[in-house]
Amino acid sequence: MKNGTQRPFVEVRLDGKRVGELSNVTSAHLLPILGRTETVGETALAYAKVTGSALAAELVLHAAKATEISNDWLSNGPHPTPKLLPLAKRYDVPPAYAK
Repeated sequence: MKNGTQRPFVEVRLDGKRVGELSNVTSAHLLPILGRTETVGETALAYAKVTGSALAAELVLHAAKATEISNDWLSNGPHPTPKLLPLAKRYDVPPAYAK
């Protein structure tokens, strides 16, 4: 920070490139689960929605807070990364994920 103090925060990356960082409050919600996944050798992932234009872009992150993760999930593992669909012009999206 400008005054020389340090604070832990979550850095956001898209395709391996830094695109920003989360606020103090949001970082505090996510840091415990990120520390846990790192300790057990897993990589934490989150879904994001990118919108905008050539002038400005917005990335909205969808991630579970540490308080929303069950003990069952924490004790089971490993948690394999889900396979992504190949790039396509159109995808069939289940109603639960549509606006």
